[in-house]
Amino acid sequence: MTCSADLPADDPVLAPDLRHDDVPAGPAQLGRLRDTLAGWAAGTGLPAVRVQDLLLAAYEAMANVVVHAYPDRIGTLALHAAQAGDSVTVTIRDHGQWQPVPRSSLLGGRGLALIHTLADHALVETSVAGTTVTMTWTCDRQPL
Repeated sequence: MTCSADLPADDPVLAPDLRHDDVPAGPAQLGRLRDTLAGWAAGTGLPAVRVQDLLLAAYEAMANVVVHAYPDRIGTLALHAAQAGDSVTVTIRDHGQWQPVPRSSLLGGRGLALIHTLADHALVETSVAGTTVTMTWTCDRQPL
């Protein structure tokens, strides 16, 4: 089953995978990546409200890379998006250092909670090689 209600159940048409690797992790790149992701997500058949959830969560994950992953240098990030059946998955990866989550304040500290709220499933994996945030949305699940 694909996300689009207009396609027959046996139609294997899916949005092609979106891959951007080694993107400079700077603020100037985030808007362009979000716009590219928006165009891709529109082709998945996700309802518009779910696309907005996806875009906000992905933008938050990318902003976390810019702000936290490379405190003493400019690094890179990767954005991958794929559709499989009735699920859409977006992965943001960096090669920086994991920063302990600060207590929530007026200026931040709520990004991971936001990501977990917006996605049907979110997984944050950290290691010495960097951080990977994987977020999945199921097409037929209704937003809260």
